[in-house]
Amino acid sequence: MMIEESVRQILRGIATNAKQDDIITELQKKPDEATTPTVYNITLTLANTEYSQALPANTKELRFRCRTLYDVRFAWATGKVATPTAPYLTLGAGMDYFSDNNDLSSQTLYFASSTAAVVIELEVWV
Repeated sequence: MMIEESVRQILRGIATNAKQDDIITELQKKPDEATTPTVYNITLTLANTEYSQALPANTKELRFRCRTLYDVRFAWATGKVATPTAPYLTLGAGMDYFSDNNDLSSQTLYFASSTAAVVIELEVWV
């Protein structure tokens, strides 16, 4: 309750009591939490060939790694990773890529590797 009173003191003279209540209610809301995981295993069968994975609507968090410990190229746009063309990113062998606090919709990740038979482990939370 101390935080609520502090907010009211800050807002006094700026907002009506009703408006203060609205602001406090908004501040007390929990952000949308990621609750549902989905795991994808994406096999990059051929070297230097683009493979894609569409992400579910409202993706909040994602993490991926190369199971087979090779460097992997990835991008958010098609045509960037098979024959490396900027902009793309490189995920080094043994590393994880992690992104949270998202609200992604209609997004696709594109992957490629210089090595054949690479497996990407992708974990997505909505």
